[in-house]
Parts: sequence; C-alpha cells; structure tokens
Amino acid sequence: MIHEATSLFRLVESIDIFVAEHENLFSYTEATQAFFLHIHDQAAVTRNSVSDIIEKLAQAPEHAAPRYRRELIIHKDRWRTLHTYIKPATDAHTLNLPSPLIQMATEDLRRIPGMEGTAVVVLLTPELMYYHNTPQSRPPSQLAFVEVPYSQGPSFFTNLTIYHELGHYVYDSLADSYNQSTAFTALVAAMSRAFDDMFDESLKTPSTRTWAKRVLDAWTKEVFCDLFALRHLGPAFSFALIDMLSLIGLMEEETEVKFDAEHPATALRLREQLTRLRDDGWWAEVQDLPSEHVSLIARVAGKSESDYFFEFAEKRLPAFTEAFLTIVPFIHALVSDVTPHCKSAAEDFSRRRLEIEDCFLHGVVPSKLLAEGEASSPTQVSMINAAYCFYLTLLPKLMDKLEGQESYNLIHRKKWIEKLEAWTMKGIEDHQLLTATAATQ
Repeated sequence: MIHEATSLFRLVESIDIFVAEHENLFSYTEATQAFFLHIHDQAAVTRNSVSDIIEKLAQAPEHAAPRYRRELIIHKDRWRTLHTYIKPATDAHTLNLPSPLIQMATEDLRRIPGMEGTAVVVLLTPELMYYHNTPQSRPPSQLAFVEVPYSQGPSFFTNLTIYHELGHYVYDSLADSYNQSTAFTALVAAMSRAFDDMFDESLKTPSTRTWAKRVLDAWTKEVFCDLFALRHLGPAFSFALIDMLSLIGLMEEETEVKFDAEHPATALRLREQLTRLRDDGWWAEVQDLPSEHVSLIARVAGKSESDYFFEFAEKRLPAFTEAFLTIVPFIHALVSDVTPHCKSAAEDFSRRRLEIEDCFLHGVVPSKLLAEGEASSPTQVSMINAAYCFYLTLLPKLMDKLEGQESYNLIHRKKWIEKLEAWTMKGIEDHQLLTATAATQ
C-alpha cells in the first residue's frame, strides 16, 4: 500500500505542477481557470488523504487495511478520469480559442432558467469532430465541457458548431431537472408514444427495445441541438454545419437521406433547420443570397420523407423514421420554450446587415454604427450572420479592391477570411465590453 500511495502521490503532484506551469505561461478563460482551481483543490485533498492513510496504517498495520485500500482505489479512479481532461484543457489557452465566441455562448447558456451559473470549458481534441463531454465525476460550478478540434481552435466560423454541443449539455440538464418544463414533459410523452407504436414482431426482445429506444433518443437530441444552436445563431449555424460536415465527408448526395444509429439524415436536419429559419424570420433575409450554401439548404431540405431510410444489419426499418417524424414538432416546441430571448434576433440583422457589410468592405470593425448622429451597436448575432454572408458572397469584392490580391489564390483568400474573422471577433468583444460597462452604470 505504501508503494501504491506513493505512486498516486507522485501522479497528483505531477499533474498539479503541470497545470501551475501552464497557468504561468498562458492565459485561460474564466471557466478553465475555475476547472484548474478544482484540480489544485483536489490535488491537495488527495495528497493529504493518502499521506494520512499511510500514517495511520504505519501506526496500526493490522487494522483497517481493507478500508484504506478502498479509499486509495476511490482516489485513483478519480484521478484516472481527471487525467484525461488536463492536457486538452491546458492546450486550450486563449491564443488557441475564439474567446469572444466562448464568452457569448456562456452568456447565452446563463439566460436559460436553472443555468445561471454555467460556464464553458473548452478541450482541444485530435479528432476532426466536435463533442460534448460529460465527465464521470463532474467538477463543481456547472462546468460544461466541449471538445474542439485542435486545428480549428483559433478559427471563428467553424467553431460556431460549438453551440450544437452545448445543446447536449442543455438537453441533459433539462432531463435531469426535478422541475421539468411542460414542453419537456410533452416531448418525453411523444417519444414514449412513438416508441410504443413502432414495434413489430421482429422488435420484441428486451435488448432490441433498449437499442431502439437509444436510437430514438439520439435522433431527438441531435435535432434539439441543431435547433438550439440555430435559435441562437441564425443561418450562420447552418452554414457552419455544412462547412464542417463537408470537411469530414458527410455531405455526400448519396447519404443525405440516410439515418444512422447516432444521427438523423442530413436531409431531415436541414429541413427542420429551414422550418426554424422561416418561423424565426431569418430565411426571408438570406434566401436570395447568391450562395451555394443557401441553395444546398433548400435542395436538401426539400427531399421527400419517402426517401428517408434507416437500416440495420442490411434490413430497412421504416418504422423508426416514421415514428421519429411524430416526435419532431415537440422538439421545436421545447427549443422555443427554453430560448424565448432569441425570438426577435432576425429583426436587428434585417436592419443592420448592409451597414455591417459596408464596414467589412472598408476593413472596419462593426462595433458601433452611426445612425442620424447616434452611435449604436449591432447585436452579436447580427455581426456573426453579416460576417458569414459576407464571407460567402462578398469576400471577392473586398479582395478586388486591394492591389495584388486574387480571390482564386487560396493563400490570399485564407488571409482575408482570417482578417474577416478577426474583425468579427473584435466587434463581438467590443459589444461585450459595452454591455458590461452599461450594466455597471
């Protein structure tokens, strides 16, 4: 036991020092700092605990050894879990993150009832995919963990998909709540009805029922997360999702209508996003953009339900997709219920879009716009959507104004996309500063 305790003590000491060294070298978000403080606190607790165990054991080696060994096992299990989070968290310093976007997402989460204390901890991952990460032993202070591809860390547009992963955190929190909303209760009831109605004789075994329920649950969460992100970000989320899915090869025409065990078909996802965009007033603002992203949304969303299919073990299971379609309206209702603050976001975009785009054409950060002698700030969502629309349609116009810059030169294009992202992030950061200053006056 002395050897075991010493090994654990050394591990904890090493992690504690590792985190402290990175804190001295880099700047981190407030949420990551809170996570690191938790690590330091846990390190102190573990060091004291294992030292106390060995001291007591040395005084009375014939007593309580099994109990002390159990305590060591508990500590080791805790640090085995924490160990996997340390390096990804230390890699995610502010130089590797779009910090204004993380701050914006944190503010949006805190507008949801019951999540006023939530903070977002970003972890960098080697996977070219975004994940919501749920620790087995959750640190305090309602920390929401999101994994971001290390290659995308500093970028802005692609990282808008972070909102989808935060949707998982929100959904899980709603499911765990003792005071569930009427909309969530209605969704659960709809899922139960669909689940009970979809079975034939081939789906009667307990293991099959468990698997089938897991599939429906996964599809429900994915659509909820899409709509949660869309509600906060407008069409910019759909554009970012298309770019990300294309990057990893999931926007192929032959797979657009295919469901798998984890995700509903892209056609259904974009159809429901289009429905949400129309209901919230966004689609009228972007439907005429000369962009392939817009035409792709309209084309894929227009796929017929009869084309949707889900197969398992080379057998098509139409009952699954038919059952899920009865659940979808209840997902929309829940998203609307938890995001009433997003209802009028498209209105500001409609008023400010052309002015924001004009700022970008002149290389100006759109923090404040002058209107009839008064300075006013567009919302963060308006800046994001105007920037993405500009990226999709007007970036060549900006580059044509500049000597020696060619829109078909990928090096040149990359440079100006990054500048556009930087102007957008600076605008969001300025908006956050203005809002914070106004709140203290």
